[in-house]
Amino acid sequence: MLKAIAIVGPSGSGKTELICRLLDWFAHQGLRVAVLKHTHHCDLGDRGKDTWRFRQAGAPVVALAGPGFLQITRAYPEEPQLAAALAELASGVDLILVEGYKSGSLPKIVVLNPAIKESPPQYTQVIATVSQGPTVGAGPVFQPGEVAAIGALIRAHLGLAESGSARPGLDRPEPCGSD
Repeated sequence: MLKAIAIVGPSGSGKTELICRLLDWFAHQGLRVAVLKHTHHCDLGDRGKDTWRFRQAGAPVVALAGPGFLQITRAYPEEPQLAAALAELASGVDLILVEGYKSGSLPKIVVLNPAIKESPPQYTQVIATVSQGPTVGAGPVFQPGEVAAIGALIRAHLGLAESGSARPGLDRPEPCGSD
């Protein structure tokens, strides 16, 4: 069964930072975690580069390989459905963290930042709220630094068993910056 959870909230609320911290925490728990980021931008930032040229020339799949990575881009006639994107990532991972897809059917953790004055939409299937300040949210409310508690909630909600030890030889880069 596919195990995925969405991290949602306004731009600048801290979603990316939370995901990076959760990635590190889950890696220490011995779990392999993929990330799917939803975007409304069509530009991959490689305009004029070889990969962009290959896509413009009609290649339905373009891959970029280098030391320690393989990045694959598939062309679709329209935006792929969430289920199709998750299916592409599911192989070989225990969990998928999704940044965005706020109207999707996944269980959600809402990230709020009191400095952002815009009111977040009413999300469905909210299991928790993460906020840097006082807030009322669906489910338990966590501070952004309570990564272990948030990770434990995700594990419990998705039925991911405790593993007891980290995977040997798992290289973990430093957590990434904010969104």
